[in-house]
Amino acid sequence: MHRSVSFAGLLAALLIALSACGARTAEPATATGAPDPSAAVERFLRLAGEEDYVAMGWVFGTQEGPIIRRDPRPDVERRMYALASVLRHEEFSLIRERQLPGRIGRAVQVLARLQAGERVHEVPFVAVLGPRNRWYVEQVDLEVVTGQRR
Repeated sequence: MHRSVSFAGLLAALLIALSACGARTAEPATATGAPDPSAAVERFLRLAGEEDYVAMGWVFGTQEGPIIRRDPRPDVERRMYALASVLRHEEFSLIRERQLPGRIGRAVQVLARLQAGERVHEVPFVAVLGPRNRWYVEQVDLEVVTGQRR
């Protein structure tokens, strides 16, 4: 009987530990961010099209790294859902990269052309250099898509 109590206690402790691990967001098998600014924007747009909001959180970030390491997963999922909803597209292409004055070597604007039906928008993205020489999408000019600015 003593053994079954110990085993039950061990099993309970293991279940608690596993549930705590499940609450954390595991780092993806592939590297976070991307190797260059255009690759970060391309990966972000592909994930948005696939509606993979958690993976988007591993590509969206700052010079400190992906936001999913900083913010709670549910918050990140909601923000990435909102971004993906506005950036909905059937096709996209990357037009050009441009260095940002004052942030040369650390931030690059990538202009992407998104097409959804007859609508075509040229959307500026800002990618930043983060840890381990990985690039993250830091900003998206949603006003171009929403019609607030052309």
